[in-house]
Amino acid sequence: MQEPRVIVLKGMSFLTAAENRESFFKRIALFLPEQDPRYKEILKAYNDAKDAFRKKYRDDGITRYFEHLRAVSLILIDYLRVRDYKIIIAALLHDIVEDCPEWTLKRVEEEYGQEVALLLAFLTKPPEANFATKEQRDDMYHMRFRQAPRNFFLIKLSDRLHNLLTLYSCSNQKRLRKIEETRLHYLPYAEEHLILLHELEEAIEQLTTG
Repeated sequence: MQEPRVIVLKGMSFLTAAENRESFFKRIALFLPEQDPRYKEILKAYNDAKDAFRKKYRDDGITRYFEHLRAVSLILIDYLRVRDYKIIIAALLHDIVEDCPEWTLKRVEEEYGQEVALLLAFLTKPPEANFATKEQRDDMYHMRFRQAPRNFFLIKLSDRLHNLLTLYSCSNQKRLRKIEETRLHYLPYAEEHLILLHELEEAIEQLTTG
């Protein structure tokens, strides 16, 4: 079966390299020794995310969903040079409350603390049952961005960038919708916070011209 096409930006070749637990934690060991409680918390989050998403795949039906969670974390670690363990943990877990019913914000707070839980609260879309339409739900989600802390945007913009880089496996209609959504709701914050602005713009350009 053909591998899904991925856009590769300058400085992000690591996103197409073969990755596993060992390679990931070699990176973590560069700034945290294995005996450090923060290293162990990242390891726990890695394991929890992998277990929770073990049977889930991305839209292409080929790529394990966990690969996306790890890729977002790699953008933070390798490209943005983030070393805050709580941000890395939140990146690994950023879809877990929304997609895995056994994981609630309360459980995240109990296992990882209030700071990680708050980041996930901003990263998680509100329940579908609370809205009449998908558009209303998305509008409420995007409105929350106005109140979100900067650390949220480190994760969310990395998440959006990786989604754009892997959009070729989606329908043209979805690509156009995601591009427009990015321009409207993400680029203004990327510019305001100086996070991945040019990278997001380049990904959009490649999607629209390629």
